[in-house]
Amino acid sequence: MRRSIMVFGCTLEDGSRITCDDEGVVSVKVHPDHSVTVTRVDNTEVEVDGKWVGYVPRFN
Repeated sequence: MRRSIMVFGCTLEDGSRITCDDEGVVSVKVHPDHSVTVTRVDNTEVEVDGKWVGYVPRFN
């Protein structure tokens, strides 16, 4: 079974990167369909335009 996972950051198809260190971003989540959602500091979850091609897992 495939599921969404929380990651430290990811790289999108266009080469841009999204990480937890970006301003206003609390967490990054990648999904099996290669979509990406971020949770912002105001606790809203927003889907990012584009698909992920790679990610950096969290090492907790």
